[in-house]
Amino acid sequence: MNTNDLSKSFQSLLRPPTFNLPKITPISHWLSGDAAFVALKQAVDELVACAPKDHDVLIQAFNISVREIRYIEPHTFLFSGFNQEGHHTAVVAHYSQVVAHIVYLPKQGPERVITGFSRQREENG
Repeated sequence: MNTNDLSKSFQSLLRPPTFNLPKITPISHWLSGDAAFVALKQAVDELVACAPKDHDVLIQAFNISVREIRYIEPHTFLFSGFNQEGHHTAVVAHYSQVVAHIVYLPKQGPERVITGFSRQREENG
């Protein structure tokens, strides 16, 4: 081995190694309702695509026919709609408490109703 080869070998030892590591998802992602919000919205969108046009597509949760879900980041949901007696009602829930049914039912009025979704950042104060 000549000195030039020895010099190259020595220099390669001085260079820090390079690693091809996977992207790390921050823990805040796993401690939020993001995945639940996306799953609910996707489930509604999928049912809208195949439900008869003369039917409403609603989420039923907490004994409410839900007209709107508001996701208050990072982990709270506000479900608003109508209870079984037809009264306006709302429920606030942590994402870990959510169990929802996505259903299509014959329209109750002239317009088709589809559960809507919105996001809101939690306000500090």
